[in-house]
Amino acid sequence: MAENIHKGHRERTRKKFLESRFIGFAEHEKLELLLFYARPMIDTNGIAHRLINKFGSIGEVFDASPEQLMEVEGVNEATAVLIKLVPEMIKECALSRGERVPMRDHKDVCEFFRYQFIGYKNEIVKAAFIDDRLRLVRCVDITEGGPDAVNFDVRSIVAKSLKYNCTNVVLAHNHPNGDAMPSDGDIRVTVDIHNMLKTMGIRLLDHVVVAGGNAVSLKESGAFAML
Repeated sequence: MAENIHKGHRERTRKKFLESRFIGFAEHEKLELLLFYARPMIDTNGIAHRLINKFGSIGEVFDASPEQLMEVEGVNEATAVLIKLVPEMIKECALSRGERVPMRDHKDVCEFFRYQFIGYKNEIVKAAFIDDRLRLVRCVDITEGGPDAVNFDVRSIVAKSLKYNCTNVVLAHNHPNGDAMPSDGDIRVTVDIHNMLKTMGIRLLDHVVVAGGNAVSLKESGAFAML
């Protein structure tokens, strides 16, 4: 009887999702549904609650390392892999549409990069190489730093610009432990990089800072006014 009740709950939850996506779902119920597919024979409600209690939110659960996830009772390696797979698939979905992604203005740029730093605990510099019709050609990682700082490798940016035959580039980096507002240091390095790239015939179209699901364009915020 217990098994039938458990099975019925899963079927009802899946049907509810198919009918309305996540409307009406509590935060732990969203995780519970995902975990059905990692722990088919175990009640995942308790695991979902423990994950939310430990990390604070679904976003923080996805940002946790596999080792941190497996410290939670009921989370085995298969469960941790499934959880880490979700943000990676989100990024892959965005990148797989690369040739169709418009990068015409700060809204397009911010919307694209908002999802590219899910799961990162360190600061990462990414570069999007843009064609003359302002469409994304390729987005790549340039450098990785620590939790609070990262260096911008201008030589790598130039080399990849030549590789992808693009003279337009948009840079982005994340603030894992802060907010998305650009710092004074972010503004200074943007000016320096803009000037260095300009001597190579490369246009820095924008620089985006991402944190907490938000993305801020330095161009839109006025930092490019001094260029």
